[in-house]
Amino acid sequence: MLLGLVACGGFERGDPSPDDMSGGDGDTSGDDDGGSSFASSVLPILMARCGSCHGSGGLAAGSAYHLSGDAATDHDTVLALVNVASPATSTLLREATGESHGGGAVIATSSDDYSTILAWITEGASP
Repeated sequence: MLLGLVACGGFERGDPSPDDMSGGDGDTSGDDDGGSSFASSVLPILMARCGSCHGSGGLAAGSAYHLSGDAATDHDTVLALVNVASPATSTLLREATGESHGGGAVIATSSDDYSTILAWITEGASP
């Protein structure tokens, strides 16, 4: 547990402002057809927000939630954290916003990144 706190120590608990968590200048709000796909919309957000700890070489790389950067592999991993019947209560979103996440919040509930992930889950969490 301490590793998670150290690895993501640059993030404060709570709901960070959308400006602080905007994710840079790239638009990750969805693909061209208006829908959200895991490979083109969700995985880039997760790699940017979570990859430093949960990616290869990250301090949380040995955790159950490990991102490889490969969409097919990571979709299966992330799908275990998703509740399509109640998207907003998905473990993925709860932890990313700081609820029961040792590293604190990494995505603000008011951010485009949160909206993109929520839309993807609501649409069925397809690859």
